[in-house]
Amino acid sequence: MWKKYRNMAYMGIVGAILFGIGDWLIYLYPGLALESEIQPLWAEMPAYRFVGSAWCGIIGGIVMMFGAVSAYMAIKTELGKKAGMVSALGIAGAVLAGFAHFVLGSLLPLTYKNALAEGASAEQAARMCMRWSSYMTLPDVLMILLLYLPLFMILFMTVRGKYGIPRKTIWINAGYAVLIAALHLVLRNWKWIGVLGASESLFEGCVYINLVIYWNQKQVL
Repeated sequence: MWKKYRNMAYMGIVGAILFGIGDWLIYLYPGLALESEIQPLWAEMPAYRFVGSAWCGIIGGIVMMFGAVSAYMAIKTELGKKAGMVSALGIAGAVLAGFAHFVLGSLLPLTYKNALAEGASAEQAARMCMRWSSYMTLPDVLMILLLYLPLFMILFMTVRGKYGIPRKTIWINAGYAVLIAALHLVLRNWKWIGVLGASESLFEGCVYINLVIYWNQKQVL
């Protein structure tokens, strides 16, 4: 049984990697920078990037759902049923993350690109995209809250050091946070900002490493 949940935790890591790849496909492009929500360079970027990002988001969301289930079982086992019920919201967070990647990583840029191809001006295409963007405010907020809730609970279990996750494991997460900060300082003026955009998604996978260690400890015991 523990092996099953450990494998699910591995799937959480895979889901985060897919989200990261989806971010790279959209934002890792020469000259592109996040000055605004609408990127004029979308017009010249190949469509396969947007379609690939959408698939990464859809599959990543499905795969990460299994990671969320693994987190739910660990939290329920160690912190009780009420905490487990709260952490179960992470499953909905994974679904919303996949949806957000589909809209922001595919539907939004493809709308812009196709509108220009049909003769719309850049301003008209941008206004069309902003309508999609306005619909995503609430789902984005919910995604962040629900997706990160169980992950921070796993970090809490790590810091406490008495739930089967060695306390020193926190250095994995802390080290990654320092790496993100260093990348931001080094690459903040670099136009290929996909590396930074993917860092947030990959942080989710970093936390699932703690969960893999937890389930490995369970197997030993």
